[in-house]
Amino acid sequence: MSEILLYDIPRKDPENGPWSPNTLKARLALNLKGLPFKTVWVEYPDIPSECKKIGAPPTSTEADGTPRYTLPVIYDPSTKKAIADSYAIAEYLDATYPTDRQIIPAGTEGLHAAFNKAFMDSVYFPCMFTIGPLSVSALNPPSERYFRTIRGDLLALVDSVRPEERWRKVQAAFEVVNGWYEKADNGKVLLMGDTPAWADIVVAALLVCARNLLGRESPEWKAVSEWHGGRWAKLVAALEGKVLYPGYGWTKQGGQS
Repeated sequence: MSEILLYDIPRKDPENGPWSPNTLKARLALNLKGLPFKTVWVEYPDIPSECKKIGAPPTSTEADGTPRYTLPVIYDPSTKKAIADSYAIAEYLDATYPTDRQIIPAGTEGLHAAFNKAFMDSVYFPCMFTIGPLSVSALNPPSERYFRTIRGDLLALVDSVRPEERWRKVQAAFEVVNGWYEKADNGKVLLMGDTPAWADIVVAALLVCARNLLGRESPEWKAVSEWHGGRWAKLVAALEGKVLYPGYGWTKQGGQS
């Protein structure tokens, strides 16, 4: 098959790894399926035009009612289809390339949809309030200017909250997720035991985002790595290749490295 194209947002220090939690979900999903892909890097201001060029649909609407285009997006040359939104991408990959590694295993569709919604509401948004603004300094100038223009109110709001308070909220959010994992805990890293699935991808993508923005040696990431008996560092290691998928790396921008 032809290489799938993954559209992602670059950073000025690529050696520190991909940073967007949403596009990281698509990367992990492609990796889980074992599908060949390469990355097309798109600056924030160019996302709408690139999406329109390949026929990717908008994922929502702006306040003024105009279509809103976001990443991740994939384009599959084999089917000539463009898919937007990480969850829709996961569903597409499972349907188009059924293997013994299903991202959303049969019979768990409803549960994974519920997990996705619960994680976004309870964990993702509180965490991105703290972690998301860290991406601004990592962006290339065109994207940084664009982000500051459209998200300046968010940056001001974040600055109004003390860092220690923001991190308390992050830790509290992961207390919630840890409770979910403990319900299924059988001494293994993954929520479903032996098989990585969408729920693990969603959690790991946010953690990889945090690590790649904070820095592997930062005090904040080292603290996160020690939460809940090291659960989250083990999950990241499993999903990014050190345990389940040998040879897969995250240190280069450009698909599988």
